[in-house]
Amino acid sequence: MPNGNFEEFITLLQTKLNSLVTEPIQIKKINYGQQLILQSHKEKVTLAVYNGKKGRKLVWGGQEGALQKAAAAVVDLTMAQAEPETKQGPATLSLLTKCPGFDYLWAGSDESGKGDFFGPLVVAAVLINKDIAGKLYNLGVRDSKELSDKRILELAEKIEALAPLHAVLPLKPEAYNLRYQQMKAQGYNLNHLLAAGHIAALTKVLKEDKQCHFALVDRFNQKNNIAQELQRSFPNLTVVQQPRAEEDMAVAAASILARAKFVNIMQELSTLAGMELPKGGGENATDCARKILANHDEEFLNKLVKNHFANYLRLKD
Repeated sequence: MPNGNFEEFITLLQTKLNSLVTEPIQIKKINYGQQLILQSHKEKVTLAVYNGKKGRKLVWGGQEGALQKAAAAVVDLTMAQAEPETKQGPATLSLLTKCPGFDYLWAGSDESGKGDFFGPLVVAAVLINKDIAGKLYNLGVRDSKELSDKRILELAEKIEALAPLHAVLPLKPEAYNLRYQQMKAQGYNLNHLLAAGHIAALTKVLKEDKQCHFALVDRFNQKNNIAQELQRSFPNLTVVQQPRAEEDMAVAAASILARAKFVNIMQELSTLAGMELPKGGGENATDCARKILANHDEEFLNKLVKNHFANYLRLKD
């Protein structure tokens, strides 16, 4: 829904939310937006909708209960069904608009976990069109690094529903360590392992829609064989790699799906370890590994960590 029709958008929200409340919805003007006040029996929540230059922002207030949960689901669906913000323009949906022949049917890929000592490496790909991109935009899909884990898990479910052509490929530490050693023995390194993941994820979604001729990859190094390998299977495919590609809706969606799987597996591994495992590759991760080694052997630790990291060598200091 265009940014200029803000009042119309508020009215639409009010209409959609009416079925959830027992009292009439109150609407109050606030700085840069409107506030909706919802009440169902004894539950009361507020929804502030801000209308700024960068689009709309929603802020919930009041009781975190059944009413807020139900209302949030209605609002998310309403925003997903609305048209993308025309003020932002098509370029906010995809970074491929300058590619000759670009037709707004494209796939994007990204990875999560490559810098984390604990946990898996996950590569994901998402194939979308302009309509899906607009719905993802309105849901607030963006680079997963800008979102909390809670929000990532919420958005991942919605992305999977809106963009059914997606692939999420995790390598848990035990499998990751084996694969890394195999590639190292062949003279390859982590970048080759990452490239193989992107190729596999993109191949999986591109096989599902032979009309898709564009793919965008969040570039992690200057030279790799991603384009060459994909074009063996898809000769008409244009492959673009660039840094900060998460500004594109397909890549942003892939980054969220990859991170959501990473977070879920980290929870599984934390349960296995009997303690919460830290993210990242800092000294706290090394210290946590030392604690685990105090009670378990290296074989157990290798189920939790990527053992080619420098953290692993520091365990012997």
